Amino acid sequence: MASAFPVPKALKSAFPNQPGDLGSTVGRAGQVGIAVEIEGLYDVLRGFSKASPFFNKMIRQVSTDLATELLAAVRVEAGTVSRSRQALEVTRGLKVRKDRVPSIRLSPNLQFKSKSRSNRKRGLVQGPGLTRKVTMKDVFFGAEFGGGATPNTRQFLRHRGQSGYFFWPTVRKKKNAIAKRYLDGITEVAKKLDIG
Repeated sequence: MASAFPVPKALKSAFPNQPGDLGSTVGRAGQVGIAVEIEGLYDVLRGFSKASPFFNKMIRQVSTDLATELLAAVRVEAGTVSRSRQALEVTRGLKVRKDRVPSIRLSPNLQFKSKSRSNRKRGLVQGPGLTRKVTMKDVFFGAEFGGGATPNTRQFLRHRGQSGYFFWPTVRKKKNAIAKRYLDGITEVAKKLDIG
């Protein structure tokens, strides 16, 4: 039987110059989330979820497993960064989101634990009158992309532009495998539920 909702095969990439490229990586500054973006994916997910009430639960499990594996790889990569203390501490704030697509988000309000200057002793964070504690969202982008251009960012490694140190390099390395395994997971779930 031909599926009413065929799993998409036409994929586009944000990094087209890499060999064997499947899918693209998408990040949002507000959540520091990632997703494997595949053209036509949301129409397929919507169709399968209407065809079976169990589809969403099963595909969330597939995407959560993929995101958990990716997060483990990100933590390993963070340990390889020179002066890795900040990177390792920031990865403590990264959490897997239970979504229909593999995604990881940063817990932005989780306190950043500094060895050199603890939050307990901290008064001003970014200017006069601002007396809040340092959180993961304050440190993530500096630990990931570097800094050093202004006095406020000299505690980070040198600026690397958009390439990053631990999170995005890992996502770029693994995105082809994520896209393939995710599409295979959709196909497998659809077969189990006899909707595809």
